Amino acid sequence: MSWLNKKYVMFLVVAICSFLQFANTLNHDYAWDDKIVILDNPDVKAGFSGLKEIWHKQHSDFLHDQIGYRPVVLTSFAIEQEFFPLNPKVGHFMNVTYFSILCLVILLFLTKVIPYKWRFEALLVTLLFLVHPIHVEVVANIKSRDEIFQLTFSLLSILFYWKWFEARKWWFLVGAILSFIIAILSRENAIVTVGLIPLTVLFFGNDPFKNGIKRLLPIVGLAAVGFLIIYLSLGSNVVKTETVGMGIVYEHPDLANGLFYHGLTGIKRMLNFNLVMLRYLKNFFWPVDLVYYYGYNHLKVYNTTDLVPIAGAIATTFLTFLTVVAIKLRRIFAFGAMFFFVGIFPFLQFVNYMPDTMADRFAFGPSLGLSIAFVAGVSWVSHRKISKSKHQKAAIALAIVPLLIFYSFQTFERNKAWKNNYTLFSTDIGKLDNCAKAHEHYADVLHEKYLKTGDASLIQDITYHYQASIEISDKSYYSFLKLGSNYASFGNPEMGIQVLRKAVELFPNKSDPNFYLGNVLFQEGRYKEAIPYLKKGIEYSPKVSDSYYLLILSFEQAALLDSAVSLGKVATQKFSTDIRVRDAVCDVYMAREEYETAFAHADTLLMLVGADATYWKKAIGIRQLAGYDFEAGQLYQKGMQLGVNFDK
Repeated sequence: MSWLNKKYVMFLVVAICSFLQFANTLNHDYAWDDKIVILDNPDVKAGFSGLKEIWHKQHSDFLHDQIGYRPVVLTSFAIEQEFFPLNPKVGHFMNVTYFSILCLVILLFLTKVIPYKWRFEALLVTLLFLVHPIHVEVVANIKSRDEIFQLTFSLLSILFYWKWFEARKWWFLVGAILSFIIAILSRENAIVTVGLIPLTVLFFGNDPFKNGIKRLLPIVGLAAVGFLIIYLSLGSNVVKTETVGMGIVYEHPDLANGLFYHGLTGIKRMLNFNLVMLRYLKNFFWPVDLVYYYGYNHLKVYNTTDLVPIAGAIATTFLTFLTVVAIKLRRIFAFGAMFFFVGIFPFLQFVNYMPDTMADRFAFGPSLGLSIAFVAGVSWVSHRKISKSKHQKAAIALAIVPLLIFYSFQTFERNKAWKNNYTLFSTDIGKLDNCAKAHEHYADVLHEKYLKTGDASLIQDITYHYQASIEISDKSYYSFLKLGSNYASFGNPEMGIQVLRKAVELFPNKSDPNFYLGNVLFQEGRYKEAIPYLKKGIEYSPKVSDSYYLLILSFEQAALLDSAVSLGKVATQKFSTDIRVRDAVCDVYMAREEYETAFAHADTLLMLVGADATYWKKAIGIRQLAGYDFEAGQLYQKGMQLGVNFDK
């Protein structure tokens, strides 16, 4: 295997394998969080013209403003959108390319920092990392490019700092600082780099305790820069008011972070999140039941007196002891283990809060430490059992290559699940039967399929999964709304009204339940019953035109024309270019036989719709209805001159 020790061969093998491993994602569509970060992000979709907003952190109730301050990776998305708008294939190609570059950086990092005699093992670590199934979410989900950028530049920062520590050349320190800034502007968890730098220097630096403590002081500056960037991004309230009154509502955050659903605090919180860490370890060594989502109630919550968390605490204590002992005896193993612990710590939420209980992407960087520790452990065993160096490498390969093949196959298969939302949700729903949001996600894609195909056989499954979501948790806000409205549209309005009344009861100060209930009542012709709910919808979301539109029509149908006129005046001022509102107000004035005012609104409507024949016919028709035949004829001639096709 001497040929594998040649540097160019190693890098060539890694480059080829890393690209081929994820080649079957190149034709994938957008999936999962791509919708939030790319499809529903106006700054990214604007391309170059959106870069100013990307770098100027925004805070609003829109989901695309909730993802943190990550301008570097968002800039990469914006550049792609500038040249290849809404082309997921380009995004996937770039993700695989960036991942390949990362794998080359990993190999470079390992061969530079760890002693030369470990070069073959460094290649195995890199291969283990690149084939691991736990990384599918990061590579196959375009949005998770932030993890790739963060780890790439964090490793470069560590490497540059280590080189500066060894060679004392100032440009290495500059490289470390710049790489760190790019890393933390890609994703905030790059802050762990300030812990990984001293870890690397102390393990592999040239006599660090004797000569190098002072050279660790710049890390304090790096930490200050990192925390300042995080603080400023969290502290800005720019454009926060833009979404006030728009009725943007997010469900209880604990639906995503299921352990906090139970109000975990103190020792109970620490014990349960310790089990999350052990779950990451399990997923690394046996990644056969990975899922895209770990929200409520997928992970079981244990009491402090239960055997499982106690056993978990004992296991973690033993692993910690093993790592400490290995510092002297097997330092590469200890380095890998500590790399994992430092990297995963922010995601364990012992003191902080995150929007998800756990996620495969959270283990992306930390898994490099596990890869190092695992290969180091296998190497140690082979060295103890086999005396000849040549046979030792063969034994290491014999132990690890079958695992690489198994992981590679698992990854290739897991890639297929991430083709689009339907394949992802349908693949994983069987493993997420007790997860409220997973049922909602699956029902959503089934409903989209129903709308496209009209396949009535899907109705039962759609209803079942929305129902399952609200049965698992009564905090499933959107499942209530969708279930209620779907019952109504599927021909069971009474059941829909019943579900939506429950939603109003559970979420009394929210606009959506009131609006949805008012809408169903309106569609059923129960206008007076709809009015109070539509009023509530306006009270809680005064910037949403739909409630005004339906309430105006409800007032009209209930013969409350004065109320309709009063609301119409407010609505046309608030939403002067809203076609439906203007159309409804026109109808109200026609009902009151105030024809001149109705004509004025109809004419304004024509300016908004251009050559749309539907509204031109209506404007002509109301004039004829009011006995203004001459004016109707003039309007017809004007429409013909403007190219309106009245034959449609």
